Parts: sequence; structure tokens; C-alpha cells
Amino acid sequence: MSEEHFRSKNYMRYLVVFLGIVALTDNSLSLIEQVAIRPAINEFNISLSEFTLWQGLVGIFSFFVFMISWLGDYFGRRKGMLIQILIMSIPALLIGLIGPSSMLLFFILYGFMIMGTNVNFWAVPISEESPAKNRGKLGASVFLIGLLPFYAIFGENIAENLGWEWTFGLFGLIGILALIPWYFMYETKKWEDNQEEFKQSKDTFMKSLRLISKANWRFILLSGLVYICWSAVFKFATLTLSIYFQDVQGRTADEWDSILTLGGVMTLVGALTIGQIMDRIGRIPALIWSSGGSVISYAMLAFTGSQIFAILIYYFMASVLGYLLVYNAEMLPTNIRGIGIGILSTLSRIGFVIGPLVVSLIISDEVITARSESSFEMLYLLGAGIMLIPLMTILFNRNETRGMTLEDIDKSYSN
Repeated sequence: MSEEHFRSKNYMRYLVVFLGIVALTDNSLSLIEQVAIRPAINEFNISLSEFTLWQGLVGIFSFFVFMISWLGDYFGRRKGMLIQILIMSIPALLIGLIGPSSMLLFFILYGFMIMGTNVNFWAVPISEESPAKNRGKLGASVFLIGLLPFYAIFGENIAENLGWEWTFGLFGLIGILALIPWYFMYETKKWEDNQEEFKQSKDTFMKSLRLISKANWRFILLSGLVYICWSAVFKFATLTLSIYFQDVQGRTADEWDSILTLGGVMTLVGALTIGQIMDRIGRIPALIWSSGGSVISYAMLAFTGSQIFAILIYYFMASVLGYLLVYNAEMLPTNIRGIGIGILSTLSRIGFVIGPLVVSLIISDEVITARSESSFEMLYLLGAGIMLIPLMTILFNRNETRGMTLEDIDKSYSN
């Protein structure tokens, strides 16, 4: 077993909290649309289909996300974190300040904001600074903080008292305030040990791509497929569940708020349990559990319309993401970890574009009523079918990393 460098326990506690704040900002800006979408549609006087069409089109902006992770490889993890914080937080704050003045301006700011969300670059420093035996737990801890359901608990109150635009703006402000703890972050030891290699081999982006081996590319493409499925199908839920339960089923705003809050809590439970499953049983069983549960939850929501399965969607989809964040950071070697995660984040953007466009096509009613129920059922059944694809990737990748150091993973699986 290779010798690892570990930071002090106090530093690791600080790192978990700081990266957790970044992850919290990231996750909240990604999920707050569940609260903002209905009042935004009303303010701009457009249909759900029109809103999701625009959202899919501006999602093309987000394909430039790979630059964040590449710069994190070239200039270091510390500067990479700074870039992510600024890119996602400044547009979000501007949405709060000026977003409602123009629908076009809102979507442009939204497009820039999502360049910085769901990058999950925070997974790189926590992975590189953690000991092998606790890597899954510490990574899941950051993920857990990021999943605190502030968007569900406070979102409706923010929208009612300050306006829907400030559901984005206030979380953008939290991101900017995260620059205070960022100041105390050290560069990761693994990046410092490899920075000369980085400087010699990363004069251009294309040179850095040449460092990726065939085995690395095979893993990136398979994991990228899982990411695309996850991001597209989770968009089905975040864009439609609010409207499905209130406008189709006729639930009250308070009832929907309870469903959303319980769903948010279940994302926390998902983060806790997936970390334990990964560390105690293994990474591949964690994928089977989370993806298989997602398939069942979407299918049963379509067949029954029960809020129980909507809540379980949050649990299992959070588990899928928890698995991806830990496993991807482990399987990619240190010298391409940032750019590899950047490529995976870029691939996930395909889902962020496809998801809203599919919603726009399937749920095309100008006014959503109880008669629209069959369209929502079709969407959720499609989501169940798409989430079968991650299970099929196990046929091509069964590499297990539980309990292994990053160096041993690199030696075993990267060539």
C-alpha cells in the first residue's frame, strides 16, 4: 500500500464544512427552481412548455463548464474552487437584483449560473486530502451538507416575502460569502506533488487531453452516460412535480411544501446511506441500489401518483449522485482528475439540455389541469426507462475501489 499524506483532523473538519457550504450553494441553486418555476411562469406569462424550452436552449451555455475543472488542474484546486464560486454565485445574485426585469435577461443569467452549478469540483480536494478508509464517508459528509434542504424549508417564504427572484439571489449571496472560508484553504498535497508535471504537460488544453489513456476514456464515457441519464431524469422531477401535485392533483401549496420538505430530507438520508453502502459493501452495489431504486420510484409514481414515490425519487436520485461524486474522483488519476471531472460535468450538461426539452415536448398543454395527468404519467415512465441504462453500464465496468488508496486505484485501473 502506498503511503498517503494526511492533513490534521482540524483541517479536515474545516475542509468538510467549507466545501459543504459550496456544495450547499450549488445544490440549492440547482433545486430552487422547484419553488421559483410557478411564480416565474406567471410573471413572464408563459406556459410550462415554453419555460422548459427556453431552459433547455440556454442550457447550451453550461457546456463550457469543463473550463472550471481544467483550470483547477492547471492552476490548482484552490483557484479552481474560487472560479466555481464566482461563476455560480454572481449570476444568481444578479437574478435577485435585476432578473425579473426581462425574461431574456433572466434566462441569460440563468445560463451563466448553471455553468458553475453541478460542477462538483469540491469532490476533488476532499478526495485528494482524505485517507482511503474514510474517503467515502468524508466525501459523503460534504455531499450531506450540500443537501440540507434550505431551498425547501425557506424557499416559499423567500418567494412570498422578497419575490421568486430572490430564491436565486440569496443563495448566490451565500456563495459569495463562502469566499471568507475559501481564503484559509490550502492547496492539496497531491496537486502540489504533481504541479511540475502539470506545468510541463498542460501548456494547452489539447495536451492535457492527451494524458487521458484509453482506459480512462472508457471509464469517462461510461460514467458520463450515467451522468446524462441522472441529470435528464432528475430534471423531469424538479421541473414538474410542483405543477403535477398542485395543478393536476389539486394539492394545496402547504401540501406541496410538505412533500418538497420531506423530499429534501430524504436527499440527506440518501447521502448518509450511500456513503455507508460504498464504504461497507462497495461502489458497484451502491450503483445497483441507487439506480434500481430510482427506476422503481419513477415507475410507481406514474402508476399510482402517490407522494411516497415522489419523495423516494429524491432519496434514490441523491444516492446516485453521491455514488458518482465519490467513485468518479477515485477512478480518475491525479494528473487528470480535474479535467476528467470537467469532461464528466460537461457530459452531464447534455442531460440538463435534454431534460427540459423532453418535458417541453411531452407536457405541451398551454394550461395544466387534471386532464394533463396522462402526459405526466408518460414522462415519469420514460424517466424509469432511462434510469435502467446506468444499471446496464455494470456489464462494462465492475471495477471496485472500496478501501483502496488513490495510488493503488491508479495502478490497478488506469492503464
